[in-house]
Amino acid sequence: MIRLLILTFCTSLLNPTFVQIPQNEKCRIKPFEVYLDDEDEYSNIRAIPGGQIVLKLNNQYAYGYILNVIDFKDGWLKINEINGIEDYKISEFEGWIHTSIVGLGATYDIDILDKPNGTNKVGKVKGEQDSFQIKDVYCEWIKIECKSITGWIESAKTCGNPVTTCP
Repeated sequence: MIRLLILTFCTSLLNPTFVQIPQNEKCRIKPFEVYLDDEDEYSNIRAIPGGQIVLKLNNQYAYGYILNVIDFKDGWLKINEINGIEDYKISEFEGWIHTSIVGLGATYDIDILDKPNGTNKVGKVKGEQDSFQIKDVYCEWIKIECKSITGWIESAKTCGNPVTTCP
């Protein structure tokens, strides 16, 4: 009887359907773009979330900035590239910017889902009309809030350029 229990236990460990992935293990975020949407004269890029300022973007003389996002942590977006709206590269370095001063939109209508890769629709984003706030990021999914609706959309369906439509 003990051998049977040991054999069953060992078999269940080797069977991938019984192996649990640790809750703190996350997948890599699929990079996406956001635009700077800050009314202050300068926008701060920080070394770590909430940490020392390493760069101040001057909003007064720029037509706009597009930021490439590579990570997310507690309301902060890690960026590794800053571009001008007219397709010129400003800087390539890693820093953090708060979600409260960035914007994100969509080119086409997108269903808002209840969870990443979910099937239950909780709302819809109107392409080229709605903008939304980023609440969380998981893999290629972005949790947004738009018109008091909160849910998940695919990052590939978003547009980080405030003046043109994305492909």
